[in-house]
Amino acid sequence: MQQIQQAIEKFIKGGDNSDTEVLEEILHKDYQNIQDGFFDQPGIFVIPKNEYIRLVREKIFGGKPRKITYHFLEHNNNIAYAKVSLESSVLRFSSLITCVQENGKWQVMTNMPSIESK
Repeated sequence: MQQIQQAIEKFIKGGDNSDTEVLEEILHKDYQNIQDGFFDQPGIFVIPKNEYIRLVREKIFGGKPRKITYHFLEHNNNIAYAKVSLESSVLRFSSLITCVQENGKWQVMTNMPSIESK
């Protein structure tokens, strides 16, 4: 469980610090960010790894430290699920994060955030 939690926190800190090298490593090659709404645009948005990293690099996503609260963390064999709350100075996130283990390494496969302004 500790390795899973470390992967999740690496992912979150990578976004908080706009560290695209960390994100490149911790995000699975098939990573998807699935969210309801994109700023003022309604609808479901599915954002693949390369686009997510671009949004972080261009400081459209991330760049603000967030406090992490775990609501649950479960795993079965090589798949793990976590529900976390994240809070920055301006936003609150409720996220369901899925991780997978391949070749002995945990990576983030999906993030499904619900985002609200404070």
